[in-house]
Amino acid sequence: MMGAGAGLLLDRAFGELPVEVHPVARFGKVMTKLEMFLWRATKASGVSYGFLGLSLASLASPLVSSPFFGTAIGTYIAVAERSLLENASAVDSSLERGDLELARGQLPSLVSRDPSSLDASGLARAVVESVAENSSDAVIAPMFYGALLGGAGSLIYRSINTMDAMVAYKNPRYVDFGWFSARLDDIANYLPSRLAVLLSWPAPTGRSAKLGQILEDASRHPSPNAGVIEAAYAHKLGIKLGGVNSYGGRTEIRHEMGDGPSASRHDIKRAAELCRRSDTLFAAILIVAGALLALWPRGER
Repeated sequence: MMGAGAGLLLDRAFGELPVEVHPVARFGKVMTKLEMFLWRATKASGVSYGFLGLSLASLASPLVSSPFFGTAIGTYIAVAERSLLENASAVDSSLERGDLELARGQLPSLVSRDPSSLDASGLARAVVESVAENSSDAVIAPMFYGALLGGAGSLIYRSINTMDAMVAYKNPRYVDFGWFSARLDDIANYLPSRLAVLLSWPAPTGRSAKLGQILEDASRHPSPNAGVIEAAYAHKLGIKLGGVNSYGGRTEIRHEMGDGPSASRHDIKRAAELCRRSDTLFAAILIVAGALLALWPRGER
């Protein structure tokens, strides 16, 4: 437990490793090559791809087997809070200067939607939604699996999340091939996304949110996990999220969540603060709980 909390502190202190040596980046390159050999427009080929990815990630398990240090390193590799908030801040700074073109160019570092037609409010909404979703996917979930399964759990989770980001698109190439990776990601993020909602509850950022409203809005979102945390952020921050999204020529009209005004540049900082406070709370819980367990007197065998 303590190692999972320490992994977040390492990410905050040092940020992500350079892409040239980052294990996740290397995993992505290997999976890209495997896709070239395995791709068929079938679910069966996607299952093979997914299981090979899980097998590759499990090979790293012996390297992070130490209960504290291994868990801390594995979680550090899998967590990406600092880069998430830095990228969100970069878009915020561009919007503050009124440079929409630069902000549009920066948005793909956070989300895959097409930014070319987005105005300042649309860009702000996209950033807030990305911060909300990734507060669970890129921070809470790796810590959760690090606490539950050690460093190997964090790395295997991150492999699932990476495969989902690479092939889980609803287009002719990936609708079947990426099906298995998408389902794996849905299952892996089910508990962490709901934990992220609970962790956001006591944060002083924003206002109190009603669980019934969050669940009602989340039920209309196409993702079983992104919907619940995005709805929580919408109600917590008192803004409106959802609407029309464009993904490489494909348009999705998503149910609007929250009952406030449309997102603005100022909400990016508030979303980042809510994310950081929630993550800090979870890290503190894990570190304190781990310390108490370590100090708990063990009975004689």
